[in-house]
Amino acid sequence: MQKISTENLKVGMKIARSIYDADGQLLLSKGMLLTDIYIKRLEALQIPSVYIERNMPHFTIHYPNTSMSDDDINSEKIRVSAIKNLSAAFDKCQLTGSLDTEVIVDTTQVIVNSILNNPCYIVQATDIRKYDDYTFAHSVNVCALSTMLGILCQYTRPQLDELALGALLHDIGKIKISLDILNKPSQLDNNEFEIMKSHSELGFELLRKTTQLSVVPMHVAFEHHEKYDGSGYPRGLVANSIHEYARIVAIADVFDALTSDRPYKEACLPHIAYEIMMEEGEKHFDENLLKIFFDNVAVYPVGTAVQLTTGEYAIVTDIQKGFTLRPILQLIANSKKKLIKATALLDLYKNNNTSINRVLTEDELTDLLSPDLH
Repeated sequence: MQKISTENLKVGMKIARSIYDADGQLLLSKGMLLTDIYIKRLEALQIPSVYIERNMPHFTIHYPNTSMSDDDINSEKIRVSAIKNLSAAFDKCQLTGSLDTEVIVDTTQVIVNSILNNPCYIVQATDIRKYDDYTFAHSVNVCALSTMLGILCQYTRPQLDELALGALLHDIGKIKISLDILNKPSQLDNNEFEIMKSHSELGFELLRKTTQLSVVPMHVAFEHHEKYDGSGYPRGLVANSIHEYARIVAIADVFDALTSDRPYKEACLPHIAYEIMMEEGEKHFDENLLKIFFDNVAVYPVGTAVQLTTGEYAIVTDIQKGFTLRPILQLIANSKKKLIKATALLDLYKNNNTSINRVLTEDELTDLLSPDLH
């Protein structure tokens, strides 16, 4: 199985993983052959990529959730429902100035319950669906990532609920920001950036008027752009003077923003996001929390194609907690690009003489495996 951009799909390729739209409705089932009509439909719906099967019987990547069991489908439906509920609540708040706390709290509870009931030991940033409402999808993702980090920090259930609520509402101040600024396809000028920065204070003020909520979501909304060295905004707080929940949300916020497509930039691959965030580590983030985060987020997600320092080509097949930089690989070709026709696994954690040199582009992987693609 290989993930391929919709623009590179060919008639006759076989779907390896069922495709769902942003409403959680089934578009194409696993095993179906792509036709020209199907491809055009996927393009029209702006589905960015799909999984296809490859004719390599000895080589199977077990992507997370590829079986699309009832639990997997329900998990995606939970995410879609959370995005819709959040969007509706924010729209109502924008019109009335009043936040529907019951909907927000219920949505938060569903997300936390889903993560607690289906714990992921390694988070795979390989979502292939596209959501037009970035702000709401981003907030749901940040809530999920923050909850995961809270669990790893051994938070109690009440703490998780508070953290998740703050994470879900961290960007609520953006409802007061013009869409022209929020969706501007180029870099903001100084005046626009100052307006954008005001969303932290606007969110704080909005939540301060919502007496049904504790003060915690206010702190998260107010402080999630503070930086560990004091260079953040709005108050230039330093280190532990920043609420711990806000420090957690800051990490989830930046990671999801980096790995998501936006009008002004394409998504970074997870290993690039890792490099950017680690470089800013002690300046911007709580380094202890950042280490815990990346010990449990796949820097090279399952299915990532890489070239090794030996010149060989491989695909990531598994990741071990705490060793996300050195995953388990299956070799697919030698340094001369000759395909390996047998199972050949390599555990980088156990092999200190070899490491990942670079990540292959989709075109490079497609060219490498082209004789074996349906």
